[in-house]
Amino acid sequence: MSNLDNLRVSEAEREEASARLAEHYSTGRLSDDDYYERLDAIWSARVRGDLEMLFTDLPRSAPQPPQLVHNPHRRRPRAFPLVACFLLVAIGLVVMGVPWWIFAAIALGALAFRNSRHRHHHGHHHSHLRHSAH
Repeated sequence: MSNLDNLRVSEAEREEASARLAEHYSTGRLSDDDYYERLDAIWSARVRGDLEMLFTDLPRSAPQPPQLVHNPHRRRPRAFPLVACFLLVAIGLVVMGVPWWIFAAIALGALAFRNSRHRHHHGHHHSHLRHSAH
């Protein structure tokens, strides 16, 4: 055991060890019982040497860089709940005597506003791409 093996284990080192162990388990190198037994040992380990002992009979895997997921489009909230609420309120107010055409005008205005913002956003995005390509 080297001096490094006597150093206390950090939370990050436990996380890394459990990820390594899960990789070996997913490739079939460990049985269910062996995996869970070693996983318990990871979380009760006090020093680095305790962790390393759990991997002596397993091949050393190269650490994998975290996978970055690039999603260029932000998820927007779904329109259905908003439309459903609008319709329920509109029906309730029409039943109470408010003219229906007021709600039609509000809905048309909202659609026109949404389309103008949508065109502005996409037009700006594409012009930015054109300028950056030159």
